[in-house]
This record gives sequence, structure tokens and C-alpha cells, in this order.
Amino acid sequence: MKCVVWVISLLCVLNTQGAPPVLQVSGPRAPVLEGEDVTLECVSDPKTDMDEFTFQKYSKWMKTWIDLDTGRYFRCWYYNLNVTREYGRLLLQLKDISEWQSGPYRCVSNGNQSRENEASENVTIPVYYLRDIYFQRAETWNPNVGDVLLVDEGSDVTIKCSAASSLEPYYEWSQQFGDWIMPSDTLYLTKVNPEQAGRYTCQARHPEDYDLVKTKSFSLRVIPKHTEYLYAGAGVEDFLLYIAAPAVMLLLLVITLLVLCIRHRNRQMRKPHISWVNTEKRSPIYKGSAESVCATTSDTQPLFM
Repeated sequence: MKCVVWVISLLCVLNTQGAPPVLQVSGPRAPVLEGEDVTLECVSDPKTDMDEFTFQKYSKWMKTWIDLDTGRYFRCWYYNLNVTREYGRLLLQLKDISEWQSGPYRCVSNGNQSRENEASENVTIPVYYLRDIYFQRAETWNPNVGDVLLVDEGSDVTIKCSAASSLEPYYEWSQQFGDWIMPSDTLYLTKVNPEQAGRYTCQARHPEDYDLVKTKSFSLRVIPKHTEYLYAGAGVEDFLLYIAAPAVMLLLLVITLLVLCIRHRNRQMRKPHISWVNTEKRSPIYKGSAESVCATTSDTQPLFM
């Protein structure tokens, strides 16, 4: 009986010595915000030499695993990460993490053809992000919406609010000094009137992290139908923006053209006028000649000036 137990124990020891080390990647399991710094560590049993292992990241574009050891490869696309080996530890530091850096990552044995047999489980870092809001106007030739939106009285306005996010955010529309909040990503205004003019704000909130919020606003200005009402109700800023400024620019352009025309005319008037009649009466003087030669006489000798 003792012999059987001894044989089983010996087989277990031999199997344990020949088995590859168990690798694990430790790191954040809870979601992290975009822009934070994250550190992953490849861990195994205390007797394992971590210099024999390295980190890898799976490239969806190349459809293969890429080594991230800075001592072996130049990584132009992975400039904001760093692999360090200090005090027997293998660390992967991700600075200012973004969505495309979420992974997956793994730890493998380097210099071994059977790397798949000595690899940890794949680890993907959950990254939460919510980027800036942008507006888009529907049913118009120019969908862009600036800080100020001019619309005709009686027209319909449809503004869509969008923001890139890790999860579909919650949207809310509100009006400054208004008593309503509309839970939607699209603002609908039908047959607008001057009373609906004002500042409208869209708020996008991440569904899992309520502290992750983005807002953006625009001012709606309604142009009345009657021209006399338009000029009577227009403020000083509107007058300067839409009437005075273009008129001043046009006046400056006309003055500039007049100055250029006058300068060009003065240059033309300063040029000397040559009389062809007086030129025909002149007689050239040739080198070695004591007398003048008739101007009509042809000669190929050079003139003596």
C-alpha cells in the first residue's frame, strides 16, 4: 500500500515539474475613464523568471498578436505605452488610455515556438468615454449649426444632438429661462415665432457613469415676416452685423480700386513721349567719320556713342 502511495506522489511531482507556469494578467476589472493611466502586470508563481515572458496586444487590423516589449520592437502606433521589468516584475503601463487601447492583452513566453501553450487569458480593459456634442439640422442644404441659428418665422426646425460614447448616452433638451425639459436627442420646433427665440441646450449623459456629462448650446433667432418689423425690432448688434459691416467693407473696396486706378494713370502720364518726326531728322555719327551721315543712309557699322 505504501508503495502505491509513493508511486502516485512521485508521478504528481514529475507532472508538476514538467507543467508550464500558470500566467495571469492583473489589472483593472472595473471600467476606467478615457484619459486615465492604467497598469497591467503579468504574474505567475514566485519561482518563475519573468524575463522569459512578454506582453502582447491583438491587432484587429493585422489579425495577429503583436509583441509590446520596447526592447525588441519599434512601436510607432503604441507610443503611449511602456513595458518595464523591475525587481522581477513585468509591467505594462498605458498612459492616457483611449478606446482603441482597451485590448485584448495577454502575457506569453518569448522565444518559444509553442507560445500558445504558455499564454495567459485574454484581458480587455473596459473604457468609458463620452466625447463632445455636435449639432446637425435636418431637411436643409446646410446641416451645420453654429452658435447662432437664424430661421424665418413660421418655418419648422429640427436639430439632432449627437455625441460619440462607449454606450448610447441619455439626451435632454432645455431652453434658457424655460420650464420644460425634453428627454430626446432631437429638438422639434414647428412654425416658430419670435417668442420661441432664445438659447437652447442639449445635455448628453453616460448611462453608466452619471458624472460623465457633455453639454452644448446654440442661440435661435427668428426673422419676422414683415420687413418694417424686422428693422424696428433689430438690435444694435444685428444692425452692425448684417448692415453696417458689409457696407463698410464695400466702401473700402471701392476706395481701394479708385486709388489703384489713379496711381496707374499718374504713372502713364509721367512716361516720356518720343516724337517720331524728330527721330527721323537725327543723323548718327560713326566712329572715324568727320561728317554726319544722312539719316536715310543704311549702314551696318556700330554707332559711336
